[in-house]
Amino acid sequence: MSDTDAALLRRGRPRRRGWREGGSRVRGWDLEMLGWAVFALGVGVLLAHAASVALPVETSSDASRVVFWVALLAPAVIALRRSRPRGLLRIRLVDLAYGIVFGLIVRGVQGALAGLEGPVAWPSTFTTGDGLPSSFLTDAVGDAIVAPLCEEIFFRGVVLLCIFAVVRRWSGPVAAGVAAVALSTALFVVTHQILGAPDAVDLAALALLGVVTGVFVVGTGRIWPAVAVHVVFNASGIALVAIGTLLA
Repeated sequence: MSDTDAALLRRGRPRRRGWREGGSRVRGWDLEMLGWAVFALGVGVLLAHAASVALPVETSSDASRVVFWVALLAPAVIALRRSRPRGLLRIRLVDLAYGIVFGLIVRGVQGALAGLEGPVAWPSTFTTGDGLPSSFLTDAVGDAIVAPLCEEIFFRGVVLLCIFAVVRRWSGPVAAGVAAVALSTALFVVTHQILGAPDAVDLAALALLGVVTGVFVVGTGRIWPAVAVHVVFNASGIALVAIGTLLA
């Protein structure tokens, strides 16, 4: 077979549709699935709060985070058992570059906003010695890797895809993309406000992070650029805390 014949044959094959184009691959990602996801989020928030109040101080923080992460992953497992959106879990090397560049940009914007209120001191954490607390490394792994992974799979995976799939049937892909990014970001920010009571600058940074990661998922069809951006954003914040603590 000649190269021309091979090219014609390839062009004659039906193109596989990604999840952004609808089809059976996102049929189970609907309002019902979105409702269950929001319900799981609410249960996770309540259980995390209960763990922080009822358990000893030494274990309450870790227990709260684990409970919350499980609540985020449960809807994703259920949704993926229904169907696997084509291309969502595909990974490309460029996703790492997206994460480094845009994760640092969002962190830089947060620092610039904080600087508008006056001089900004190095962030630091409590320590009884000359170095970092013994639990710092464990907490850093959880906050820099596990938390972004769980949150992106839930907010930019399950929530965003469900909203996109539902709105697309009514109003088309453009409106679906705008609605999915906006609503998933709003839920993301509100959840962090309930759990951590961040200040106005942190809320603005979280909103920007939600928009950037949401746009990446809608624009590329892949979840990993969003995960990479979130990981770099969190890791850079933890690095600043480590430096500030060691310099204090």
